[in-house]
Amino acid sequence: MENSSLQNDITSHLDELIQLVAKLKDEQYIHVPTGHTASIGRHLRHTVEIFLRLVDYYDDGQINYEDRARNLALEEDRALAIYQLNYLKAHFNKPDKPLELLNNQLVIKTSYHRELLYQLEHIIHHNAIIRPAVEAFLKDAIHENFGYAPSTIKYQAKHVSG
Repeated sequence: MENSSLQNDITSHLDELIQLVAKLKDEQYIHVPTGHTASIGRHLRHTVEIFLRLVDYYDDGQINYEDRARNLALEEDRALAIYQLNYLKAHFNKPDKPLELLNNQLVIKTSYHRELLYQLEHIIHHNAIIRPAVEAFLKDAIHENFGYAPSTIKYQAKHVSG
């Protein structure tokens, strides 16, 4: 995946999330569906906070996703969520450079662009989890590929008739 393609995919997914959060009502954003343990807001908080760690600690060269804020206001405040998503959109496009990923006692060599790819996959993963709740609230007002990885979309285009 070319870097410009990665950047475009991330921007597209952040835009989808901004549009989604704007369309939801407060009670939908914080609702925990039966049989689930998290609301749309909680999933969004988690993905935003992990992405913020990467963007905000880029200059330090060391990223620790476990050591994040866990700002519970993000789970309930849609305006704050939209603000943070827009912040990410405006600040994630940075040059690639070596990074160290800290996890417990491990230090893993990585790069900024590799971690951006992880962020994209992480967003898609959580979008797939919240998709049923989103569909219940917004019916067909969400993008048809919401929560699907680019490889799945390409596969379906080739192999699924419809």
